Amino acid sequence: MFCEVIAVRLPRFVVAGILLAGSVLLLTKLFAAEAPGAVAFGVFTPLWLALSVVNAGIGVFSAGYRPGEEAMVLLPVFGVPALAAGVAWWIWPDGPPLGDVRLLWFIVAGVALWAVIALLAGLLIPHATKETALRTAVAVFLPVWLALQVVNLLIGVFVEDYSVGEELVVLLFTFAVPAAAPIVASRIVQRG
Repeated sequence: MFCEVIAVRLPRFVVAGILLAGSVLLLTKLFAAEAPGAVAFGVFTPLWLALSVVNAGIGVFSAGYRPGEEAMVLLPVFGVPALAAGVAWWIWPDGPPLGDVRLLWFIVAGVALWAVIALLAGLLIPHATKETALRTAVAVFLPVWLALQVVNLLIGVFVEDYSVGEELVVLLFTFAVPAAAPIVASRIVQRG
């Protein structure tokens, strides 16, 4: 049974970690003026370590695995995405080159962040159905994404000297498009 869980859950955790590292890297490139690669690594690594330890704790305390078994899983669950984040930092210390299409990259980062949250909800909520995981992901993602877009609006207004009206239009697109993906996915799964 433990081997089956590893074969199914381990790759999903690694994918979730790599997606989270990518979305954090994109967001820090979009927000941080200085050293976005280092900021992304500094934000991602402790966050992913905490999520990896929570997963190990669930395995020990809820699923009944031995601590030694979970320790063997903790290393690749944390290590592979952390290594990927470190390599990304090494390759792009100033963040990946995004060009002038910030709106598109915000949408990509938002959809990727929602996908990570949905994947993690399915993995971390014991006995979660797809519907439960997606509803949870919507409930977690929407306020987090709105807060990030309000920060983007404030940066646009107070740092980049755009008008509030211009930034409200940007907020509408950067919030609404990624917000639509989880709501549509949740409704599709509910209808079955």
